[in-house]
Amino acid sequence: MGLTKNFNLSGYMKMMVISTVAVLFSYLLIFFVGNYAVLYFSYDFDIGAWFDISGVYFEQLRGSALWTYDAEVTIFLSKPLIALTIAVISLSLLLLINNLKISFFLLLLWMNIVSFNACFGLFVDDFIAQSGLVYVAERMKINMLAMIFSLAITTFIMIRLGMVNSTIFSLLLPEKKKTGLYIRGVAVLVVIILPWLFSLLLIVAFAHSSFDLRIHINTVPTFLILLPFFYDKGKDIKNMEAKKIEITICDWVISGILLALSVVLYLSMLSPIRIWGA
Repeated sequence: MGLTKNFNLSGYMKMMVISTVAVLFSYLLIFFVGNYAVLYFSYDFDIGAWFDISGVYFEQLRGSALWTYDAEVTIFLSKPLIALTIAVISLSLLLLINNLKISFFLLLLWMNIVSFNACFGLFVDDFIAQSGLVYVAERMKINMLAMIFSLAITTFIMIRLGMVNSTIFSLLLPEKKKTGLYIRGVAVLVVIILPWLFSLLLIVAFAHSSFDLRIHINTVPTFLILLPFFYDKGKDIKNMEAKKIEITICDWVISGILLALSVVLYLSMLSPIRIWGA
């Protein structure tokens, strides 16, 4: 089965490069901002903490008197709430701004996907690891049955979010409603799946020896968001038209800047980052 004449394979291959840079930058930025928020509130509660590319570490054990109810709730909820805020803003910009450059379009799309995954995926990850938000649930005296139910709701929400993002992604397809599953699958593979996998491989390859793979790769939650991309065309988005696949010099310049910022973020997290008091 061949590709249709309307399918600009060369354009999609260029988008794969731009998309890889976008997802790498989005991941590193959200990882940095989310962990810095944890540091900020930890400092506010006099709890020593620091983070690097491998995650956040606390100097006081959980049994310490400093780990009050307010401290646990505030510190452990700060990261998903920051991620949720970024996700809502990026999704709103995608829906409200027309005629975005391909580079900005893919950046906002990935910021949206990565942020929602950082928010809701954290529930899944902490439930498996029995840490973080599980501590908050224990403080709130939420039983295991309620936690499992919340996990099911979270899974449903992530699939629905995937369908929303799938609809937005359809704007990059040659004929949104007429594009077959084969063409759609190729586009998703080239523009979404491969860039996502490449970015993960880059992060793993350049991480130091203390790198904890579980912290960085919430594979199952991410797949819940990406799975609908393969089959869900979604409804038409009001006031939004399919984008012309045209990669300009401006797109490459923006991608170059994002790549440079990604390197800066990565290098800054090779050493421990702390908030020091006056």
